[in-house]
Parts: sequence; C-alpha cells; structure tokens
Amino acid sequence: MEPKPSPRLTAINQPFLRGSNRDELWLQRCVQPACRKFVFYPRVCCPHCGAGALTWEQATGRGQVVSFSRVFRPQHESFFPEAPYYFIAVRLSEGPLFFSRLDHQGLPVETNLIGRQVRAVFVQHTPEQRLPLFELC
Repeated sequence: MEPKPSPRLTAINQPFLRGSNRDELWLQRCVQPACRKFVFYPRVCCPHCGAGALTWEQATGRGQVVSFSRVFRPQHESFFPEAPYYFIAVRLSEGPLFFSRLDHQGLPVETNLIGRQVRAVFVQHTPEQRLPLFELC
C-alpha cells in the first residue's frame, strides 16, 4: 500500500504544521487594526482586507460542524482501511472554516452532525507529521 500523502512543509505553513506536531492548532491573524480576522489556510496576505501582514496565534481548537459527508470510497488507497469516515467542515470559534475528519468511534450511522460542537485532537498522519482531526464535545 502507498504511504499517506503528506503536506509539503513551506515557510508559509511551517507554524501550522509544527504546532500540529505539538498538539496545538495555530491560525494566522491579520494585524491590520480595522480587520484582525483569523485566516485559514496559511497564506501570505489577508483574504478579508488584502493587508500583507499576518501573525500566528494559537487557536482554541473548538468549533461547530456546518457540513459533513460520509466517505465510503476514499480517493487515495492509503485511506481505504479507515473508511468509512466522516469528512467535516468546521466553523472554528475564531471564524475560519476548517476541513478535516471526525473521530467517530461508536457514532450511529444516521447521526446528523450539523450544529454539533467539536474540538481538535491530533493524530499521527505520517511518521513525521501529526494533523488535527475533530471529536464531538
């Protein structure tokens, strides 16, 4: 079986990936006083106001499920043993939308996840990298 695809470490996403390895969720935040919005995914400028200065802040890792899909047939063979699983869109309490998976042991199949509160947990994705998944609160 092929290994799982791994995120490419860059100067832009390094704080996020290194934080994940410490079981911490880090987000960028615009430094412009009139904006100050949180940003995810990592980038070089604020998508809200266009300012070119972003800083990194540790996030709470909490949010609410706004959408989900149950994946029965993953697109990459390395995820086949983990299927079926839930792919979720989480509105983080800081504001950004974050896409991830749900740790769903024991969850009935017919469960509606919309509006459910979740928190980030970190799992070993590859030997070198931990990544955030979410679990129900």
